[in-house]
Amino acid sequence: MAGGAARGEVAGPFGRPLPAPVFYGLALASVGGPLGLAALFVPATLLGASSSSGLIVLVGALLFGFPLIAWYRYASRVASSGGLYTFVEAAAGVWPARLHGAAWLVSYFLYLPSTMAYVLWDVLPVAFRDIGPYRAALEVVVPVAMVTGLVAWRMGLLAVTAAVGAAQVVLVGVLSGLEIAGAGGVASGFGLHVPAASGAQYAASVSLLFICGSLPLYFGAELRRPTAVTSRALPVSIGIGAACALAGAVALGHFHASLATAVPGWGIATSLGGRALGVAVVVGTALSALTLVLLEYVALTRLLHAMLSVAPRRAELGVGAAFVLSAALSLFGPNAAYSELLTPSLAALYISQVVVFAVYPRFARPRGHWRARDVLVAAVSCGLMVYGLYHLFRSGTG
Repeated sequence: MAGGAARGEVAGPFGRPLPAPVFYGLALASVGGPLGLAALFVPATLLGASSSSGLIVLVGALLFGFPLIAWYRYASRVASSGGLYTFVEAAAGVWPARLHGAAWLVSYFLYLPSTMAYVLWDVLPVAFRDIGPYRAALEVVVPVAMVTGLVAWRMGLLAVTAAVGAAQVVLVGVLSGLEIAGAGGVASGFGLHVPAASGAQYAASVSLLFICGSLPLYFGAELRRPTAVTSRALPVSIGIGAACALAGAVALGHFHASLATAVPGWGIATSLGGRALGVAVVVGTALSALTLVLLEYVALTRLLHAMLSVAPRRAELGVGAAFVLSAALSLFGPNAAYSELLTPSLAALYISQVVVFAVYPRFARPRGHWRARDVLVAAVSCGLMVYGLYHLFRSGTG
């Protein structure tokens, strides 16, 4: 899309262009969900190493700088609705891109119904014990609302999603401020109190929590200045997400007894700010996961458009119908849906990302003579994905 689109001009097949602030909010929402990182994923990942949580998250965020460099370099030159698929195609051609795209489609489609079940059966009941009779209906109603909203109210829905992403950062600030005040300091979290090998494994696991940060790249065809906006938004959003993860980690060692729940932030929030803050954290964590689901749904439709030339509206309705149906089918085993679908979903995601990073040196230097720094970026990035696969099948979970 041309960079000089006039105000009100239709942006190709997707409707009006996304304003840059909305895109930045969507990018924030995609990084695990800032509150999801701080109150759920980071504490759950570091339960065995809470005394070194600050150091481990810092190292994990720095490790993710390698994948971020590759995404940034791609995004500064290529932007379309194909996202990572278009990156691989630009670097290595159609068939490697198709391999990547097929794995990516499988990964995120499996993630949609499993995450819906996880939010309704594991996250929300932490604060709302009486939600049981309503969960089955919500398992279908929420996906229907997402599909309807995207088809009938695209810009409004995305603007609300962006606002939710920004609001999560505010809530992380409140929660982490209370954590630090209640802990009486954070320095102990930056010491190495676990074996170095274990610390490295924890850091790699934390690094992989940022992997959904590439979802905004699938909005590339919906921006007036796609390469400029996407390449700037990536480091900003992942940087803020890393700060939120760090904020949620630095005081974990002082609140270990409060973490034995499906939402570790609930125990911390209620102990420091009462039930109202705990409810806000649980609801915010649920919204964090649901906004991620919405972005994954939208990205799936954009990839189908770029990869298989499916018309946007047809892709939205088709993927939406499959999303609603799969969510309904998950009701036959909602308690197991997340655990059983998460492993193949993450495996496919790591495989798809290996392709992206493996061909990166060829993109950076298409005529050969690869630079050592490009090979290093590719090697570390691929290594993180391979570690993810190893950990996944060793432990049976992400």
